Amino acid sequence: MAQLAEKAPLMLNSWKEIAAFLNRGVRTVQRWERDLELPVHRIGKGTHSPVYALIPELKFWIATSSIKSTPQGRALEQAMLPRPGKNGGTGTPLEISHRLMSESLTLVRTLADTSVRQQQHTKALQKRILEMKARMK
Repeated sequence: MAQLAEKAPLMLNSWKEIAAFLNRGVRTVQRWERDLELPVHRIGKGTHSPVYALIPELKFWIATSSIKSTPQGRALEQAMLPRPGKNGGTGTPLEISHRLMSESLTLVRTLADTSVRQQQHTKALQKRILEMKARMK
């Protein structure tokens, strides 16, 4: 039971904790919430209500948001990546999970790009087929 208390929290309970987790200042994190939809939850209503954030949501936001297109975002993402385990092994189950999530995100992006290209090729082929049918009449 004591081991559970020693694990890293899954929830951050203030702007300071969220900012420290993201290695940024409080005002930057607040701006990200306002402008970039950083997943921060409020207890109560209003802009001055207490906030909390769930670490898995923050990691997912980092992986999928437009913040990745900036140098600061790429550095932040690199800082969040798990490090290899001892002796160059694959790491702990948590590290493996992070690596697999990162790889699956890459696969999703590749699939989306491929799907767009396939739709473009399909439209081009349909156009050619219609042109050929028109010539055959």
